[in-house]
Amino acid sequence: MSDAPARPVTAADPLTGSCLCGAVRYRITAAPNSVSHCHCTLCRKAAGAGFVTWATVPRAAFALEGRVTEYAWSPRSRRQFCARCGSQLTFRFVELAEEIDFTCATLDDPSRISPEYHTWVSKQLPWIVLGEDNIPHYAEWGVDSVPEGA
Repeated sequence: MSDAPARPVTAADPLTGSCLCGAVRYRITAAPNSVSHCHCTLCRKAAGAGFVTWATVPRAAFALEGRVTEYAWSPRSRRQFCARCGSQLTFRFVELAEEIDFTCATLDDPSRISPEYHTWVSKQLPWIVLGEDNIPHYAEWGVDSVPEGA
């Protein structure tokens, strides 16, 4: 990984990404407000991965093209997946309509962003080893269980 600063994200030089099959593409014209590795049970199960790296951006700066399927695991949140290949692409809290999170691993050039912290390390899988990444590790962060009846 390079120590050089990432190129700024602008409308002229946006972040772009896609699902695995390419049927869904997205474009982001503003720098992320935050970037984190989430180790919570919900993110792991939705992605089928040891953890998920998310970036939060202003909703107005995020444009998505293609057919997605939306899954509401609770009344207050939504996840979007490619309707064709199933790649998880976004997460959002309903009450935070001005922002959306996207999965950083789906970026065309993931090196343009840098994770700032880990969340839910109390749920970290025993076979995930966190090295000296020099970013904060938070034991908990928000919600980690599906509410009953959801």
